[in-house]
Order: sequence, then C-alpha cells, then structure tokens
Amino acid sequence: MENPISNFFLLNKCRRILRQSLRLYRRKAKTLSSVQKEELQTLLLNLQNAIVKKDAAAARRIAPHLLAAAHKALPKSAWDHARDFLSALLFALVVAIAIRQTWFELYSIPSGSMRPTLKEEDFLLVSKTDFGINTVTRTSHFTFDPDLVHRGQIVIFSVDNMDVSDPDTMYFYLIPGKKQFVKRLIGKPGDTLYFYGGRIYGIDSEGRDIEELRSSDWIQPLEHIPFIRFDGKPQTPSVAVKGIFSPVVFHQMNEPIAKLQVQDYGKIFGEMLVPMKNYDDVWGFKNFAMARLLTTAELKQLYPQMAKDTENAPLYLELTHHPSLTNPTLSRDEYRRLRPELSTSVSILPLDEKKIDEIMRRMITCRFIVKDSMATRYGSSFATPQYLPHLKGVPDGTYEIQDGKAYRVLWTGITYQLPANHPLLSHDPHHVQQLYNLGIEMDTHFSPANPSGLFFPSRYAYFRNGHLFLLGAPIVEKGDPALVRFSEIENQKHAASIAYAPFEDMGPPMKDGKIDAEWIRRYGLKVPDKMYLVLGDNHAMSADSRQFGFVPQDNLRGGASFILWPCGPRWGRLVQPAIAHLTLPNMTIWGIFIVIAISSTIYLRRQAKKPLDF
Repeated sequence: MENPISNFFLLNKCRRILRQSLRLYRRKAKTLSSVQKEELQTLLLNLQNAIVKKDAAAARRIAPHLLAAAHKALPKSAWDHARDFLSALLFALVVAIAIRQTWFELYSIPSGSMRPTLKEEDFLLVSKTDFGINTVTRTSHFTFDPDLVHRGQIVIFSVDNMDVSDPDTMYFYLIPGKKQFVKRLIGKPGDTLYFYGGRIYGIDSEGRDIEELRSSDWIQPLEHIPFIRFDGKPQTPSVAVKGIFSPVVFHQMNEPIAKLQVQDYGKIFGEMLVPMKNYDDVWGFKNFAMARLLTTAELKQLYPQMAKDTENAPLYLELTHHPSLTNPTLSRDEYRRLRPELSTSVSILPLDEKKIDEIMRRMITCRFIVKDSMATRYGSSFATPQYLPHLKGVPDGTYEIQDGKAYRVLWTGITYQLPANHPLLSHDPHHVQQLYNLGIEMDTHFSPANPSGLFFPSRYAYFRNGHLFLLGAPIVEKGDPALVRFSEIENQKHAASIAYAPFEDMGPPMKDGKIDAEWIRRYGLKVPDKMYLVLGDNHAMSADSRQFGFVPQDNLRGGASFILWPCGPRWGRLVQPAIAHLTLPNMTIWGIFIVIAISSTIYLRRQAKKPLDF
C-alpha cells in the first residue's frame, strides 16, 4: 500500500531533480550531439509526466536514469561548481539575514551577565517581532509599538552607536556588524527609579507606582545595585597639570554626575552635576555598600585604630559606603594617574562562625576553570598566572557555585551538582573569604592583601527591613546582637563626627504605605524619551546600563523567548512577564513568510506542469 506522505516527499525530490537537470541542459545544450539531446529530452519529458500525474513509482524509476544521463553528458566544470556554490551561498545568506533580523534568531549566551536565568553556552530562541518590525541591515524599525515593551522582559539589542568597547563582530564569518547584548529591560521612557534594599521603586511618566518592579514573580529571585563601583567611569584630561589629572568627571549610567577639581591653591573643589546635594543621594547610593571579608591581620593593617575597638572574630565584614564630594583626597588610580578621588566611610562588622557558614550557604561565584589548582574566570582573556587564586584540593575542571551549591560544568554547558563534602564547599574561614572576595573576578588584585588597595570585588551589602543582606540573602537578621552593636558604634561615630555618615537602614521610599512619588522624583533616575534602562540579572558580572547608559529605542531588536539548550530545570520558557504573541508585528511577519512560502510552492508546481522549453 502506498504511503501518501513518502510519495509527497519523493515527488518533491523529483521536482528538484527535474529543475536542476533542465537548468543544466539549457546551459550546455550546444555542446551535445543530437543523440544525447534526444535521450535527455525524453527523460526530462517522462519525468515531468510522472510528476504531473503524481505517479511516484514511475518518477522513482526515471529520476536515477535522468541523473546518470545528465552526469555523463553534462559534466560540471570547476567553474560550474563554484558558480552554483556561490549562488546557493548568497541566496542562503540573504534569506538567513532577512530571517534573523526580522523574524527569529538562535542566540548563544557568551557570558555570565544574566546568571542564574541564563548561563554561559545557553542556546536561546529569540523573537524579532516582539516590539515591531525591524529593518534589515540597519539599526531601526519599519514599525515600533512602545506598548509591546514590558518591564522585566529579557531583550536583545544592538550596541550600534552606543558607548561599548569592542562593539564590532562578524556574522556568518563574512558580514561585519555590531554585537548584540541580552539583558533584562527594567525602565521605560519617562520612568523614574530609586534603589533600596536590592529592590527598585519607581513611578512611570504619569506618576503611578510601578509596583511590578517589586512584586512580580520574575523580580523576586533578583537583586539590583545602582552602580558597579562608586566612581563609575571617571573621565580625566589626557595630560596632567603639575603631575595631577584634574578635573575628574564621574559618570554613572554613562551620564556625568559630579566633578572634582584641584584648584590653584591645592584645595579640591567638588561640584554635583545633577540637582542633588551630595554624591550618595544619587538614585539611592547611600543604601548600598561595597563589601569585602578581612582577616584579623588585614584588619589591623588596613584600619589599626578600628582594630583596637573591634571584638575578635574569625573574619570581619568591611563595608565601604556613602561616596561623597566632602573631604576628597588625591590618590593614584589603577592607571597610576594621580587624581582627585571621592571620599567614603568604612564600617567593620565582626562575623562569627555561624554567619560565615551562612555566607557559604549563600555563596555565588562566576563560572571558572581549575587547572593545577589555579582558578581562571571562564571566558577570560586577560588571566595572568601570578594573579590567579589557588583552590587547594579542587580537581581540574570547570565549575560554578550558585546559592551555596557547587556544580561541575560539562560539555555544552550541561551541569551536575557536586556533593556537600566537595572541597569547593568547605566552610573553612580562609576558603569562604577567598570565594567571597575573589569568586567573581578570580583575580588576586581584588584581594584585601593586595598592597595597591585599588580593586574592590563586585560584592555589595544593603539593608532591607532591618536585615543586613549579602549575596542577596539576609545574612545578619534584624535584632541580632552583632547588628545591634554595629548600629550603636555607627551612631557613636556619627555623634563624634558629623561628617561621618553611618551605614544604616534608611527605609524604602514609601509614605503611609504608598510610594513616595516626591522622593522618587527628587532622588530617582529618570529614563529619557525613546530610551530604555537594561540591567543584567547578575549585577556583579554585568556590563549593562550602569556602564554604557540607556539603550536607544532603535537598538531594541527583539526578546528572548525560550531556552533550547541545555536540557534541565531551566529548559523552556524564560522567567519574565507574559508576552503576547498575537500582535500586529508578529502576525505581519508570519503572514509575509507564509505568503512567500505558499507563493513559491504554487509557482514551482505550475512551472513543473508547463511544457518543457528546451
């Protein structure tokens, strides 16, 4: 009994053989003898008749004979092969470019900026019709609907005309273009946002509370920090005057925020470039600290006076906070430039073994490679052997730690969880300190023992509802005697010097149970028109709007929809707001491609039924 499905595919294959053989015949007919022409014409006509009659059995018999005769009588030259290859390649490139820029794209994650939602080597399906219809080979849109853009959506955008280092790439190893980044869209045009407790409080352009930034399911596992480092991107003159690079303009979100300048008589003058009183007022900076873990010896070396007044503990939490234009200093930066620097306040919190254990139970690191007990950040091209941390007893391999669980990473990003007694999960204070201080950068420049003292790890602390958070978790809870004592010391330091800003829970920008819109307007970050704020889920490893600024509307290219690989608990739809699919851009592009496919099929079938023109 004949199988209709197999016959359908067989006849389609025979149609391709007929078209290819006819095209080759027309190209080389002048070189054939009359006998060869007659043989080939007969085979071509017989195959066409079998196809038109849908006689799969006859087509199956005739097609091999036609192929053999064509191969013998019409051999392809090297030029023929090259021309056919280049034509097919050009056609495939045109189709691929049109599809990937206007319809969908398969996207591979290159870095850990979106962990744990997306990890290195994840393979995504990206829809290019989420917001509008993109133009081909240009960073713009035929149509764009801002209402289709959702806060919390994971978006793909081009870095064309943005302040991104090394923006260029090659597509299909042939076509120059601009890189595309994947981040989570947080702020829309007109939104004003303020950061507190790892959360974002905001109002939209009409002054309404953007409650979804605090209460949505997708936001709960995430935390957000308004800066990467306190001085952001400092801009200095290219030439020093009397050995000093001044003035220094500090940029956050790629916008000028403040300026420090050495005046003629040596005093450093500070000036805010935004309408706020001091640097730590900006967007909630005062609610956050940069954090490191110190040993007793490091505490005594860095802060000898504070060490005398601090109780003994296995480790100490160093909190650097309240960046300020008050009492700035001259110091050398990582490029050895002598320039004005922001002042900061420093607090110390002793950590007992219970808190150290809790830090280890919440530990998060980058993905890293261990070879001969030396750890290198995955994907790093700047690793220097003498600055790699030493992980004693850890076998060679690729690893990551997420929420206190260690994983071995296999081929194509597949992971399996390691047992609790693995050397990576040791609760030894020295090991915990090493993973906390170096677990993101995997570079001993970020160790407190580094004499330069210029590099702070991308670790942050903040208060939320009275609890002190590290690694996105309440490591020291409200009412803990250590935290009570910490607050008392902070208040004493503030009483002794009004210039000292204590690190304390300032509370969220709420009033009478509602968003304090006036506070948000005064101290918040406003997203400009036709611009969007994007942040990585893994703030510690993310180059995002905090570095390159807002993303222009034209640069938005689509949204991430589905994790295709690796299989596992994260496989499938991404954690983000529900995205509508029955939208005008989506249906338009699908309709265009369906019409093209149907029209092409009808055209080719009609051509196959026409009398052959030899």
